[in-house]
Amino acid sequence: MNGWLALPLTLLLGQTPTTPPTPATPEEEQAPGLVLGAEAEAQEGQADAPSEEERERTTQELERMRTRLEALQADVEARRQQDEERFQALQQQQALQQERAQELERLRQVRLESLQRAQEWLRTADELLESGELDVGPALASARQELSTALVTAAEAGRGETTLLLERALERLSTVDNAVSQRDILPARMALETASSELRQAWRLTLNRQGTTLVNQGTPDVTP
Repeated sequence: MNGWLALPLTLLLGQTPTTPPTPATPEEEQAPGLVLGAEAEAQEGQADAPSEEERERTTQELERMRTRLEALQADVEARRQQDEERFQALQQQQALQQERAQELERLRQVRLESLQRAQEWLRTADELLESGELDVGPALASARQELSTALVTAAEAGRGETTLLLERALERLSTVDNAVSQRDILPARMALETASSELRQAWRLTLNRQGTTLVNQGTPDVTP
């Protein structure tokens, strides 16, 4: 009777005993999660990867940006070269203007000196005539030489009015020669006075350049 009691209850009931499941290890419990995570990452990576069309569009956009940048750089360089050329041209123009101004000033000084000496010779000729001396040829020749020098400088400087006055003064000297040759002293002295007046006007025009009167210069005593 005790042997029967030792038999498993399942046998008595006619059932086959089952083996209980073996508990899973921690590694096995984590394995499904790892697998799922790897699959999710793979799917996410595939979703984030650009398509061929997107890569093509990106490449084209980068190429357009590179082309615009190169065009902008070329435009900047061209403008820089233009600015440099204009600057150099301006410097050359200023240098030429300065040289021209210096040359005009030199001509002006030469003209003033020639006019001063011409007036002195005209005064000498008038004094000779006033004393009854008709030998005024050397004085008139010296006056002509100074007037010619003044005339050349006025023409080179483009002083039209001054040039006209000096040409008239030279013509007066021819009148003086003719009057002296006929021993006509009064017309000769009148021609000298007119020539002297024209020289004074030329002096003032030369002294006052473009409306600016130079100081430390005075109108000489040119009364014949």
